[in-house]
Amino acid sequence: MKIPFLTCLTIILVIVNYSSKAQYDPGTKYWVVGGSLSGNFAKNITYSQSSHLQSLNIYFKSGKFGANKVSRGWLADYSLLWTESSNFFNYGSHSIGAGYFINKFLPLNKSIGLYAEATGTGRYIFDKSNNGDKNDGFEASIQANVGLRYHFKSKLFLDCSANIGSINYKNSDLRTNNSESFYVGLSPTIGSFKIAIGKTL
Repeated sequence: MKIPFLTCLTIILVIVNYSSKAQYDPGTKYWVVGGSLSGNFAKNITYSQSSHLQSLNIYFKSGKFGANKVSRGWLADYSLLWTESSNFFNYGSHSIGAGYFINKFLPLNKSIGLYAEATGTGRYIFDKSNNGDKNDGFEASIQANVGLRYHFKSKLFLDCSANIGSINYKNSDLRTNNSESFYVGLSPTIGSFKIAIGKTL
């Protein structure tokens, strides 16, 4: 009874170990869908005013591995940022974008791997407030991310990642006046932490 059980267990472990290593083989394709959600609450004691700020991001990636455990692919994302205040001022900002990414993986064992990621994305932005103000424009960004990938099944995995730096350029017609901004960010924020699920094809 023990011999067939041990044989089956050995075969399963060999299959799982082989399939996890195959996740990073050249030519292996995969997709990832994930996002992030964050928010904060602020209150001005002097003026008895409060405000809420929330942000939501959803993204999709499709990649393919090449040599040296490097993957490349394209991405699409949607972001929503909205604020609500006690003086009845509400503001929403929508953005939809597409871009390209490159990942470099460092497998730690058969199930877990670390990776560094660089992405380049272009976005269309549309903002609107409840007092009638509208604003649209575009944004371009380059981001550096770090992450961890955990293979919990032969073809399914979880991704946890965080942004560690970014370069952004934004151009918009804020209240009919042209507005440009350029900024560099070097510190991660809670909203930059993302969780995703993916599948190897």
